[in-house]
Amino acid sequence: MHQLSYADVKTAGDRVAGRVRPVAVVRDEPPAVGGEPYDLWLALEFMQHTGSFKARGAQNFLQAHREAGTLPEAGVTIASGGNAGLACAWAARQQGVRATVF
Repeated sequence: MHQLSYADVKTAGDRVAGRVRPVAVVRDEPPAVGGEPYDLWLALEFMQHTGSFKARGAQNFLQAHREAGTLPEAGVTIASGGNAGLACAWAARQQGVRATVF
C-alpha cells in the first residue's frame, strides 16, 4: 500500500489550485472542557463548489489521471447520488471530460 507523503499532498494541492475555492475556516468559541479552554476551527466546506470537500478530490482524480495518461477517452463513471457523484459531474464538466453518474 502506498504511504501518503507530504509531497503527495503538495502535488494534489498544486493540481487543484485555481480549480476549487480555498477552504474557508472560522474560529468557534466553545465552552471550556474540564476547565481547560481549547481552540476550535471549523472548515466551511459548504462554501466549496458542489457544497462539499468532494470537489477537491474529484478535480485531483481527473487531473492526476490526465497527467498519467490513464484517463479513458470514454470518460469516467461513478455510482453515487450524493456529494461524490455531484463533484465528479462538476469536475468532469470543468475539465471537458465525459461523466456518467448513476
